[in-house]
Amino acid sequence: MSFLSIFTPILIVVVVLAFVFELMDASLGIGFGTAFTPLLLIVGYDLSLVVPSVLVSELAAGLVAMIFHALLKNVRLGQKRVFRLRRRRRKKVYTLPESEMVKTNATKESVGESEIDLEELEEDEEEEEIIVEDDEELKVDEEDEIEEIKLENGSIRNRIRNLTTDSKVIIILSVIGIFAAVIAAIMNVIFETNDVFNLSIKIYIGVMVFGMGILILALRNIRIKFSMKRIIALGALAGFNKGISGGGYRPVTVAGQILAGRGGRSALASTTFSKTAVSLVSALSYVISHVAISYGETITWEYLKLAPFILIGTVLAAPLGALVTKKVESKWLKLLIGWGTVALGLFSIVRITLDHYNIWDIIPKAV
Repeated sequence: MSFLSIFTPILIVVVVLAFVFELMDASLGIGFGTAFTPLLLIVGYDLSLVVPSVLVSELAAGLVAMIFHALLKNVRLGQKRVFRLRRRRRKKVYTLPESEMVKTNATKESVGESEIDLEELEEDEEEEEIIVEDDEELKVDEEDEIEEIKLENGSIRNRIRNLTTDSKVIIILSVIGIFAAVIAAIMNVIFETNDVFNLSIKIYIGVMVFGMGILILALRNIRIKFSMKRIIALGALAGFNKGISGGGYRPVTVAGQILAGRGGRSALASTTFSKTAVSLVSALSYVISHVAISYGETITWEYLKLAPFILIGTVLAAPLGALVTKKVESKWLKLLIGWGTVALGLFSIVRITLDHYNIWDIIPKAV
């Protein structure tokens, strides 16, 4: 089956919606899968076509977004850099009428210009160590001398300690998120036919996302001290959400990082990296489970026929989302993330309610 043979006008809408939701997801943390998947179901596509196509598209868009976040320096990867700075402080030496020398940092006007004469300049040297995670943070004067100190990387512990904060957060969210997602996926299989369990999980995701958005808005002007322990707990929570429901990862990790003391730009970029890793594992898990359940039947083109059209929208939006993240001021970014998270939480709760009362199923389909 060729690419063009399945083309229909409704697929133009799919491309546009994929672009819009990926742009919001990449720049504001609005969950792509959480918001976009229900719309594809409204359009009329089966869940068996939507899930694999969305997973593959998220993976591809994540890889593109990772590259652009790194190029635009929205995320700082690798190791910290430590410099020894020799800063020269110049002190003015004035001569008083009694020929008494006095050192002062004050101006001539503050001492009395008519009573003193500027004789010479003296310089003192002061050494200090500066730790930076990005070269742009290093600000020195022309007279200063700077020397990079080589970090000790002999042990694994030192290598981890010397990583940038972004690198540590990405590793924690990815590793713990993957383990939690696998455990949650197993739980999902066990309780697949339990309607009460499935409804409870959906309500839990919607209420949690809504609550996090409210917290961001309430605490947006309060400086929160960064805590790595919160990041560890966040990785487990977000991974569980992804494995148990297929969504609720990015909104939780972005909002959770902000509530853990991270800036909006760093939270969005770090989440992109970790989500790509989790999406890869999720896509592989879907393929493996499908093959296992179908007794060796492989996934054919029929299961991925939506993927090319979703990919067009997501891949085009990914670099633009990274650019928006770079350009928007931090205070406005946090505000937009807060309101976007609240809107997504409300959308999820409304959808759950409509689905529970079978109203969702009678919405007219486009295909």
